Amino acid sequence: MIRKPRSIRMTLFLTFSSIIVIGISFLFILFYSWSTNLLKTKAFNSISELSSSLRTQLDLEVQKLDAVSVSILYLNLITDRVSAYEPPNHNEMLNTLSSDPSIPSNKSDTDIYDILVALIGPSYPVQQVYLHLFSGISIGVGFDNSQKKIDLTTQPWYTAVENNKKKKLLTISKSNYGGSMNLKNNISLSLFRNFSDKYNTPKGIVEVKQSYNKVFNGFIQLKQNNPSLEQVIIYSDTGDIIYPYESTEQDRQFVNSILSNPKYSFSEDQSTYMTDPETNDTVLLTIKHSDQTNWNIAVMISNKTLLSPLNKFTRLASFVTLMILISLIILSYFAAKRITSPLSALNKTIKAVNLESLVSGNVIELNSGMNEWDRINASFLKMNTRLKESFDQVLLAQSQEMQAKMTALQSQMNPHFLYNSLATVSAMAYEQMNEQIIVMCDNLSDMMRYSASDESALVDIQTEINYTEMYMTCMKLRYGDMLAYRIHLDPSIQRVQIPKIMIQPLVENAIKYGTKISPPWEITVSGKIDKNRWIIEVRDNGPGFDQQEISRFYAQVHEIEQNNLLPTLKLHGMGLLNVFIRLKLHYNNLMFFEIRNLPDQGAIVSIGGPLFQKR
Repeated sequence: MIRKPRSIRMTLFLTFSSIIVIGISFLFILFYSWSTNLLKTKAFNSISELSSSLRTQLDLEVQKLDAVSVSILYLNLITDRVSAYEPPNHNEMLNTLSSDPSIPSNKSDTDIYDILVALIGPSYPVQQVYLHLFSGISIGVGFDNSQKKIDLTTQPWYTAVENNKKKKLLTISKSNYGGSMNLKNNISLSLFRNFSDKYNTPKGIVEVKQSYNKVFNGFIQLKQNNPSLEQVIIYSDTGDIIYPYESTEQDRQFVNSILSNPKYSFSEDQSTYMTDPETNDTVLLTIKHSDQTNWNIAVMISNKTLLSPLNKFTRLASFVTLMILISLIILSYFAAKRITSPLSALNKTIKAVNLESLVSGNVIELNSGMNEWDRINASFLKMNTRLKESFDQVLLAQSQEMQAKMTALQSQMNPHFLYNSLATVSAMAYEQMNEQIIVMCDNLSDMMRYSASDESALVDIQTEINYTEMYMTCMKLRYGDMLAYRIHLDPSIQRVQIPKIMIQPLVENAIKYGTKISPPWEITVSGKIDKNRWIIEVRDNGPGFDQQEISRFYAQVHEIEQNNLLPTLKLHGMGLLNVFIRLKLHYNNLMFFEIRNLPDQGAIVSIGGPLFQKR
């Protein structure tokens, strides 16, 4: 299927529109990508700084606990007095604690208590200090000022402290100060260290406690002040969640997914994207590792939440961009129309050019307001003028050429016939056939007068048949009873006009090839109208055409049709080809010409053309 070509207006419109759409879309995508990357970079930097700040806050709180514990460990005033709790005073002290555990039993108890109170100071940098002695006594200073019995081996943190004697241990624990059962107030962060005397003999364990809410106050405030923050989780390398205290299953799944990913190295800070295992949303994740606590601080913000302002701006920008695009496309349409309107007018003028307009010489001014189009119109007017000047010359030359070719072709038709007729007359004169000679000469005279007449290039078919009958009469005089002919002409075809000397050459060709076999020889001429076309057929009972002769003839015809050039005119050997060329000149592709052999014997040549005359 052939696609209809686009107009210049549509091509310009589509080109302008494509440039506008592609250009604005490219700029919009470039801006969106740049904004997204900038926003994500700033978000990464922001949450990275936030994570560092939180880590610093956490480290400061732990450092306070650690500073108190280290002060107790290396304070000789305390290490010198713990011997009072060793046997033989051990049983006496236990009995005293049984009677009133809240009151020191001797001077050493009071001294240790006062030293711990002085160490904590009036500002209470920590919430509670416990000195757990292996002798089974626990001395507390802070919210809980007491001495009591304790079995260290039964405490949940004892084994972990013993396994890390040279290191501090941080745990989250519950406390019950003054009977308070408020969970938020009872959660504490405890720091444990092993305690030895000046001889490096283990004496007990120091526990320094701080309120959970105070230690993680910065995290709590951050979550309250930043609702866009997806989550803040503090966890250990073993997967224990430190913050939030009341962790959810989602938090535990998130920590497990981090720990199971080999790309995370917990000795280094990390910043990356990660998929939330519950919501399947992409989150920006920053992990900061604290060497002070050996914990990891994970700060997450939802990618959707992060890009929410940008998406709102994008929707607004998309609407504005769409409006701009529509406006620019409309402008491009009118621009294309403005450019191509003069071309449309010029195209109409060119289409209106015909023989009548060329003869009349009407001049149409364009006045497009565009210099290029007006110059093209002026050039067209000049071309039109030159065309009018040369048109008559071309028509005259073509008419003369056509007439010359037709005259030359018609003049070819008689020489062989005249040569043969004169030879026949000579033989008849030798035989003293005077009457036949007279008839022969009369027919020859009429035929020569007909062929030499230039009154009209077209004649009635009946006139052409009369001319052919004169020729057949001459041939009958020559061959006698050996030759017979019949003519069947439909009455409706008698007044149809055709080019002169079209039928006689076909009859002459039939006699030439039909007489190659033994007589009698029969020639049949018939004419009819078939589908608005006249048809003349000449049939003989001879041996028919040789296949090579038919192929050679159609090869010449194909060469004429392909090159649209007439072959060089010859005086001999142009019988059927002469008829074909003159039909081609008169009727062009509306002509009809066919050569074929009959099934039994003989050949038939058919010619035809339209009932109307081609202009």
